[in-house]
This record gives sequence, structure tokens and C-alpha cells, in this order.
Amino acid sequence: MKTVPNESSAPDPSLAMQALPPIAGSSAAAIRLDPQGRISEATVSAAAMLGFEPQELRGRSLKELAIEGWQAAAEVAAARVRFGATESFELALRGRSGRRTLVEMTARAGADGHDGAVVAWSERRVRRNSGAQDAEADLKRVAYGLLHTQEAERMRVALELHDEVSPIVIMVKYMIEDAVGRLNPEAAAESGKILNEAAARLRDVISELRRISTDLRPKLLDDLGLLPTLEWYCRGVEEACSDVHVECHLAVAESQVPHALKLDIFRIVQEALSNVINHAKARRARLSLHTSMNELILVIEDDGEGFDLGMATSRRDGSLNLGLQSIRKRVEATGGRLLLESIGQRGTRIGGAWRLDAGDEAKR
Repeated sequence: MKTVPNESSAPDPSLAMQALPPIAGSSAAAIRLDPQGRISEATVSAAAMLGFEPQELRGRSLKELAIEGWQAAAEVAAARVRFGATESFELALRGRSGRRTLVEMTARAGADGHDGAVVAWSERRVRRNSGAQDAEADLKRVAYGLLHTQEAERMRVALELHDEVSPIVIMVKYMIEDAVGRLNPEAAAESGKILNEAAARLRDVISELRRISTDLRPKLLDDLGLLPTLEWYCRGVEEACSDVHVECHLAVAESQVPHALKLDIFRIVQEALSNVINHAKARRARLSLHTSMNELILVIEDDGEGFDLGMATSRRDGSLNLGLQSIRKRVEATGGRLLLESIGQRGTRIGGAWRLDAGDEAKR
């Protein structure tokens, strides 16, 4: 049996990076990711941590090594490494024997004349002598931390689009419209036509930038709160898909919803209504947010085809399954319990319930 080092003796990946020699001759646990995000080299220590030989890791991606539920986080981490991010991150990887290992990683752009980035890693033991349930809770905690990291990155990109890119495009549109106004009546009509078409295309670009920025992080959520944002989003879904009538019943006050839950509730609603539109073949959908027996209860239900719960939770290749897993992860990681009912040809009911006196759980 492999001996797992205690946290106190586990190597600090950031220290390993400071003096990391060319990876092939290094005794540190490290890998090199090529520009496509695949492992091109691995040290003996890094491979042994997962029970592999170094050559067995070559050509693999972090996504392939990640355990179920962590593949998306692995893709995000690999992309950030390729673009030069150097902050530490954690991933849960599966070894040759199936053992799950929580690994802390620190990246540095290749500075030794090689392409790609070097990533040092060390095994994390969040709790010593913990039982299976505690270990699972630790993985959920770290996974939710990654969700928050992704949300922070979404917010950063949304703000850059809103505050930096959009004003430039708008200014160019105004300049073109001003140029059109200054054209001499005797000037070639073709020039005015081209400028008008350019201004029209820029208006389309501005609209698309606003849409992307809103999808990344709805500014309304920060400015007005969760309830107005849910009402706005339901109206938008109904307008975008006229075949589905969306009802929105919000029987709570904004102050009753813990601040730490607001973004997650919005993301759950996004995912659930996306499933309704893309998979359920429903005519009606109903969003409900209310309190009952000291619980905050969110439910999204539809009158669509429904599905077999057993098959949906076991499928690994369907987008519906991915949506369910995303909702499950957010509900459980925030200390809630998943609500899920579906019967073939009789619709689906999905959501979550959170104890209102357990707000600390949602802040973890």
C-alpha cells in the first residue's frame, strides 16, 4: 500500500517550482503541458503519485485523469495554465488503481527553452484520519471552490467586455455615423451606403457583446438582486422560445435569500430552463422560489416528456446528464438537498432546498 505523506511533510509546489531543473532530470513531482494541454513529460515522482510510469502519462490531458465531476474544472485549469496563469489550483485525479487523489498544482510558463508550461504538484490530504463521508465532503468543498474561481473569472471577463471593449466599439459606431452625416451631398452614394452598413454591423456587435457579458455574469444580479434577475431571465427565455410559456412565482423577499446562495440559485435556474428548452419538448415551465418549514425551496418544473432517472444519472455522454450533474453539484456543495422527480411523458421537477438556519454551510 502506498504511504500518503502528512500535510506537514508534503512538498510545497511553489517551492518546487522555484528551483525546478529541466523536467526530465527533476526529482520534484512535476509535469509539462504542451501547447495543446497534453502531458509531454512527467517526472517519476509525479507519475508514481498516481501509480503510473512517466511514459504512461505522456499524451494524456488533465481532463482524462480527473475523476467524474472534475473534468470541466480540469479543462479550465489547463486552459489557464496555457494562457500563463500561475496561481495554485486543486484537482481530484484518478490513479491506475482507481484511487482518488487530491492534487495541488502550481504552474509556470516554460522558461527553459521548451514549449508549454511546467506544472509542479503535491498530494493534498485535507483531513487526516477522516472517514469516507468526510473525504467526500472535502472533495465537494474543493469542487465548489473551483466553481467560485470560475465565477470570479466570468465576472472579470464580463466587466472587461462591459467597461473596456464595449465603449470602444460604441465610439467607433458614433464616428462612422458622424462621418455619414458629414458626407457632402455630392459625394459618392456608394461611400455612404458602405458606412451605414458598417454602423449596422457594429450595432450587431454591441448587442452580441452585451449578450455575452450578461451570460457570463448578469449585472442585474449585482445591481438589483436575485428576484428581479429571475423575473428578467424568465421573460427572456419566453421571448427567445415562444413555444414555451414560462411562469415565475417568487414568494420570498430578497432579504430571505442568503447572499451566498443567490448566484448559485440563478445558475441552477439557467441550467434547468436550458434543459427544458433543449430536451423536454415542454409547452409550459414553472419556476417557484418559496419558504416552507424553515427551508428555502427552489423548484423548476415542466410538462415535457420527462426521462428515466436511472438512465439519466448513469449516462456519461448526454448533455442532459451534464446539466443534472451541474445542478446536483451546486445544490450539494451549498449544503442543500437535491429535489428531482421525473416520469416519462409527465414532466420533470428539479431544484433544491436549503435550511435557512444553515447559512454557514453555503458560505464554505
